[in-house]
Amino acid sequence: MRNVNEENAPYILFCVGEDSGDMIGAEMVATTVALGFKAMGVGGPLMQEKGLVPLWDYNELPVSGVGDVVPKYFSLKKVFEIVSDAAESKKCLAIVAVDYPGFNMRLARLAKKWGKPMLYVAPPQIWAWKSKRASLFKQADKIRLAVFFDIEAEAYKQMGCDTIRIKHPVTGWNPLYAELKSDILLLPGSRRTSALRNLPTFVSVAEMYRNAWAERNSGPLPDVVVVASRDYLEVPLLVALEKLYDGRLPTWLKVVVAPKQIYERLNFYSGYSAALTSFGTSTLEMAFVGIPFAACVEPDFLTFVMGKLMVKTDFLSLPNAIIGRGVTPEFIIRDKLNERMALSIVESIFQLDFATMDEIALRLRKALNVGKSSSELVSEFLAEFVKR
Repeated sequence: MRNVNEENAPYILFCVGEDSGDMIGAEMVATTVALGFKAMGVGGPLMQEKGLVPLWDYNELPVSGVGDVVPKYFSLKKVFEIVSDAAESKKCLAIVAVDYPGFNMRLARLAKKWGKPMLYVAPPQIWAWKSKRASLFKQADKIRLAVFFDIEAEAYKQMGCDTIRIKHPVTGWNPLYAELKSDILLLPGSRRTSALRNLPTFVSVAEMYRNAWAERNSGPLPDVVVVASRDYLEVPLLVALEKLYDGRLPTWLKVVVAPKQIYERLNFYSGYSAALTSFGTSTLEMAFVGIPFAACVEPDFLTFVMGKLMVKTDFLSLPNAIIGRGVTPEFIIRDKLNERMALSIVESIFQLDFATMDEIALRLRKALNVGKSSSELVSEFLAEFVKR
């Protein structure tokens, strides 16, 4: 952890708390440094490789749902104090934020109060819930909003806020065609608490998927690959699996750490025949590479209750929300998984074929390949607002 007061040079403050924003942030950090600015803040390994000076351990930031926030409240509060102090400093020339609304909306309020320039990429999804959040950005002349999807741009427009479209990083992917495996991927989540909560449900579905596959096909049964989205999740997931199987992990079940680079990750995913994933960017990545998949989550009680009260969208899976209809299946497990629900999830995966998934992928590519690159975006922002 670094004390910002020890730094003498002016800087651009970055705040990225999600894996999905690390690649976008990395390109913006690289551009910022190339333009001669110093980059400080919180961000992932890709951002740090491009020159970000970290203020905190990035791995402590990801949380999912109200039930996950509470245990980490004091740690997150400390991080925000450090970030807000860095933002308030006269040496902070501007703020660049990506997603992570729990932090970045609070940071945006401070930026508006101080008159500090701010570029906010992927602000809160007001198309899904809490549309009143958009009121913060009204009459905020120095805050620029950049969004990936038309549904976001339209929602902010209806609330009286202008946005800039930014190309989604998945659109830069050129597939490397490899031999297709019959195995199934499990992506239980990028946050430790939610991933471990989803894991038993995902494994139960995978067991049923293997049985159903055997009824439809000949040859060896599919292996099951649990994806750890971060290095530090690999051991907790392995320990949890060992516990599920009383210390005798089946040979057909393993844990693999996902590649950090998005294009390597997409190439990795594209070699599999099916997937079960939690909600989030992974649903978009699965659809983009053309894998038959279902999205599923077992939320904590508080998150489920708040979601029922506040969520106003028909779809939680990003491909469905972007296209505007339920092209891929999604499930919320309110209590413990039962056999009927597990069978529904399995059958929904089998009902999708690769031709259908390829069509969905083409529609997503067209919808997301719109706007500026993250490099162009941050260059224009700094040119407009920052004077050295």
